[in-house]
Amino acid sequence: MENLNITDVARKIRVYLRQSSPLPFFISVDNGNDYNRIKKIFGGFERVYVSDFCRGDCFLAADLLADKLNKLERDAVVFGLGEYVFFTGQERVLMRFQDRTYNRKIIFVCRGISDVLKQFAARDLRFQANNFYLIESEGTITVERYSMELDLKTDAKNFSELIELLERGKNNLTVKTELPLLNVRVVNSLDDVTKKEPKVAASSDALNKKHWGEYLAGGNCGNYPPEHWRSFVAGFKNRIADPYLKFVFARSPTYLEYRRNLFFAIFDVDEKFFGEFYIRRKEAVKNLSAQYLSEYLERLKDFPDAIKYLTDNTTEERRAMIRAVQGKPAIPNVFKKNYPAMSDYLSDFDFGDEEITAYFRRYKKIKLCNVDDENFKQHVRELALTRPYNRFDTRQRFLDEADSTAKLYWLDALGVEFLGYIELRATRLGLFSAIKIARAELPTLTSQNKNFYEEWSGDKFEKNSKLDELKHSLEKFSADGKCSAPIYIDEELLIIDEVLAEIKNALANRRAEKIILTSDHGASRPAVMFGRENKFRMKSSGEHGGRCCKVNALDTKPNCATEENGYWVLANYDRFTGGRIGSVEVHGGATLEEVLVPVIEFSAENFSSAARKKS
Repeated sequence: MENLNITDVARKIRVYLRQSSPLPFFISVDNGNDYNRIKKIFGGFERVYVSDFCRGDCFLAADLLADKLNKLERDAVVFGLGEYVFFTGQERVLMRFQDRTYNRKIIFVCRGISDVLKQFAARDLRFQANNFYLIESEGTITVERYSMELDLKTDAKNFSELIELLERGKNNLTVKTELPLLNVRVVNSLDDVTKKEPKVAASSDALNKKHWGEYLAGGNCGNYPPEHWRSFVAGFKNRIADPYLKFVFARSPTYLEYRRNLFFAIFDVDEKFFGEFYIRRKEAVKNLSAQYLSEYLERLKDFPDAIKYLTDNTTEERRAMIRAVQGKPAIPNVFKKNYPAMSDYLSDFDFGDEEITAYFRRYKKIKLCNVDDENFKQHVRELALTRPYNRFDTRQRFLDEADSTAKLYWLDALGVEFLGYIELRATRLGLFSAIKIARAELPTLTSQNKNFYEEWSGDKFEKNSKLDELKHSLEKFSADGKCSAPIYIDEELLIIDEVLAEIKNALANRRAEKIILTSDHGASRPAVMFGRENKFRMKSSGEHGGRCCKVNALDTKPNCATEENGYWVLANYDRFTGGRIGSVEVHGGATLEEVLVPVIEFSAENFSSAARKKS
């Protein structure tokens, strides 16, 4: 017997093939890599597999194998005999084949029984000298035999499949069999499964039976979503890299608790790690929100710093953040950080007129936070007399000067309060815009402000009424009345995002070279919040929430109103009697938020900063 390497064994095989010896040739190799390399040198041999003679979940039919070897028509190599002996202890089978003569050269490649073959060689000097060569290497075969009652998937469904997988070079396997095998670890319960590796600190209820079966069939745990059970079991072997997921795993003995803790563990995070963990948690729970969100929001109700724990992942959380700033004298920085879209909404747009810029900065704060700002109301009463909207040109003038080949987009009720938002979002979408500020016709009713669309000679989109319908939808608002939290702002921003995406898509697909976005009028939230009946009693009833009424000869026009197109139109937050009180927002009046509308030309061309116009 010699301890050789693979090259030496290959040389010995060539010598054996030239000799006239009728005895078989035995190679013992335990290392899986060496075994697979040895298999490649038998290109011209007939291959015989012991697994073919085990007939399902049965021991070897030795007579059939012997008959096969006696009828060979060319030299052969036999795989699987060593593995068979290793698991059955049937050394007599090995003796039966090692001391016989054959008409063809036969080579047995054996795994797992080097010690047995050494004993044979010690007893039989002829076998030692001529028939047995050992490739000196280390390697082990590990097999677990699962109880037939255990509802888990195994690598091999019976003994024959086990031998077949070993013949292919596999090393670590599981099998279900009724046979009394040697050198296997018997697994009768899930507890036995979880104890198979000391490094796996998990109880049998860490996963359900289905997941245990899938995990044991294939233990890959990488590149799965955070909420996936395989991401949880990655922690069994300390393979979780994400610090928040690692934090969650450490407090989660089962997968069910892990999923729940993904959502709730943020409450227990130390402040010095909170910022990083917040970001990682936000990503981790995107697909878990529906299951736990109601309970999560309920727990936050009594938190004075609830906004800190909310994300913009869901409509419910965004609305909770809006509710959390109601009545606040200032908007917390954490609100803008956790709700980026609302931060964009609150951003200033430079109107080229500091008074107008400051007006809409205060307007958006009042609308969002639902605060009663007496200074602002007084300012609006003053503007009702000076009417600064007259500093701006009409929408029609800008459209008359616009490129007639542009495609027109009418978004009903789009006021200039959204220009800061539109400017930022359009830039991120790669849209280039020329923004102009125009004034609508008074009163600010669609009936008085639709000619621009009807008379446009070029191509145009279908009118989009989503924003206007939202502002008139009482069902979109809280049940506790007109001064409830304006949670609808979130949907307003989503509508605008949809419009910008539609515009980008049309430009990208060359359905238009330029697109002009404009509107018929804006709308006013404070006119609902602060609206009161005018002290003047008019013979004609107020219309559109009392924001205007038809001119009549029996009354005198109030100073806070302007007369246009046969209507008296209020420029402050009063309302004429007779009009139905608005619930969300109203239009028809002459406040800046109702009168001023954008005219925005979008294109895919790169406008320089100097070319960007504002009026």
